[in-house]
Formats: sequence, C-alpha cells, structure tokens
Amino acid sequence: MTADERRARLRYLVVATLSPLAILGVWWLVAARGLASPIVLPPPSAIWASFVDMAANGYSGVSLWTHVGASLARVSVAFLGGAALGVALGLLRGRSRMIDAVLLAPSELLRPIPPLGLIPLFILWFGIGETSKVLLIFLSVLLIMMVNAQAGVRATSLDSLRAAESMGANRWQVFRFVVLPSALPQVMTGLRVAMGTALTILVASELLGGDRGLGFLILDASSFFRTTYVFAGVAVIGLIGLATDRALAWAGRNIVHWEGRR
Repeated sequence: MTADERRARLRYLVVATLSPLAILGVWWLVAARGLASPIVLPPPSAIWASFVDMAANGYSGVSLWTHVGASLARVSVAFLGGAALGVALGLLRGRSRMIDAVLLAPSELLRPIPPLGLIPLFILWFGIGETSKVLLIFLSVLLIMMVNAQAGVRATSLDSLRAAESMGANRWQVFRFVVLPSALPQVMTGLRVAMGTALTILVASELLGGDRGLGFLILDASSFFRTTYVFAGVAVIGLIGLATDRALAWAGRNIVHWEGRR
C-alpha cells in the first residue's frame, strides 16, 4: 500500500467515525434544549440507560441476549437457505432460457409484492409460529439473490465466453472459470442487500406473535410508550445490521478480489 493509499484510507476511517458522532451530537443538542418531546425523541443517555437495564435485567422476564439469539436464529436460517437457493436458481436462469421461462412469471409476480403484504397469507397457511416467520424472510432473500445472480451471469463478457470455448473448455469449465467469477460481484452485492431486507422483515415477522425476539421487544415496549426501550431495541438491530454488512463487505473484497482492478 502506497503512502497516498494509506492517507486516503485514514481519511475514510476518520470521516466514517465522525459521521455517527456528529449525528449523536445533534441528537443530544435537540433533546437537551427541549426541541422535541422525550416521548418522541429521548436523549441518547436515556436510551443507553435502558439498554444497560435490559442487558442486566432482561425484558419481559427474558434476558436481552435470549431475545437477540431468537432473532439471529430466525434470520440466519432464513438468510442462508434463501441465499443458497436464490443463487442456484439465478445461475440456472442466467444459463438456461428454458429455466428462465419457467421461473419468469412466478418470480416477477411475487417480487413486486411487499413482504408485509404476505403476512396474512403466511399466518393462514403456516400459523403464527416459527415456520411463518422464517419462510417470510426466506422468500424475500431468495427473490433478491435470484435476480442478482441472474444479472451477474448475464453480465459475463461474450468475448470471454468465446475465448474459453475456442480454447476447448467444456460447459462446466466455462461456468466454473468464466461465468461464476463474472457473477460473483453481483452475488456479493446481493447478499448485502438481502441481509438488510432480511433484518427488516425479521422485525415485521416477529410481530406475528410469540414472546421472544427483538421485534417482540420493540412492539411490546411501544405498546406501553416505553420509547427508550423501543430505541434501544432498534439500535441493537441496527448494530447487527452494521456488523453483518461490514462482514459481507470484507468477504466480498477478499472473495471478489479482482473487482475494480481490470
């Protein structure tokens, strides 16, 4: 890494650190001057106190980490399953016009429908237990990953395909060494988008019922106007989202290390 690259990286880290601190500073100033009601916008210190209370004493008779664990278990199972099947179907759609034709209408009919609009049907079909929660997230992730994987395959350079075929590569070798590397950048981007969507749907799905999960915590706290606990629950979800996004971005830079270096 050159000196210019190091300086650019340092500037990036400084700005990335100062940006949330500036937002917290403005937030604290607004709350301290009474420009917003504490019910609507409590000060950061009160939210932190609520988080500490939940971490020490739990919420609704259940530890905070049990709520977090329940949410992570649901989103992890749904995300991994939806991503795996979505990528597989997207790659197949990108390589086979017949498979694309079979899946075109069902996927494009489902994709514009907001996942929250499917909640009544999922309750009717699968009840209010774990199955409906996981399947709602699973479907959302699957559709996102299928579109991204297919777009990645379609972005493969025709010259690269012809070059590989002219060198005697068979269909599997063309897929392994040309198509898949070309699709990976889109797949990695899709994973980041899908994870954000999965966390969004997670909260909505946990409103279906039960007494475990961050979505339940937020809904229950809002019902009793415990705004600081609502903000604390939202902050925990945001931190989970930030951590997973940074992890996926790091994985993308290492797996798709050739991107941007052409």
